[in-house]
Amino acid sequence: MEDLKIHVLLLFLPMVIGNIIHMVIVKKNWFSKLAIPISVHLFGANKTYRGFIVLPIISGCIAYFNSVLFDFIKMPKSYVFFIGFGLGMAYMLFELPNSYIKRKLGVVSGENSKKYSIVQKLIDKLDSLVGIFIFYYVAMPVTFKMIAVLFTAALIIHISLSYLLVVIKVKKTF
Repeated sequence: MEDLKIHVLLLFLPMVIGNIIHMVIVKKNWFSKLAIPISVHLFGANKTYRGFIVLPIISGCIAYFNSVLFDFIKMPKSYVFFIGFGLGMAYMLFELPNSYIKRKLGVVSGENSKKYSIVQKLIDKLDSLVGIFIFYYVAMPVTFKMIAVLFTAALIIHISLSYLLVVIKVKKTF
């Protein structure tokens, strides 16, 4: 599947919009009863059940609504929801190893390492992207070449949006 419109509607929009909505939910502390850390010791205080519930559902719903609005997406609606949900779950799961390593290095939850700042910032951007693209490659009929192109575009979008969200004070750190 090499149609860029499909990838924008099923990959980029669910992940970009889903993550922005998730950040607003965290900032406003909505669904606070779900803001229970999975393990403060292993992953820090910021990796909560709320993220693992909210982001996949939001991403799945956005993908689903895109398939309703744009009828050229010729897949079952339930599968489209699964794609969005799976992307959100992969995003969250692939952040855990990096959080674990940061806790082992003594980096405070939500902060960056002083010693390995540039490397850590790059890993912070790459970890979740690797997860979503592994999932997307397995779940969608897409070539590895297209995955490489989409991954590069996603990295640029991720870095740019992270910077913008810090500037407009939705996020604390870049």
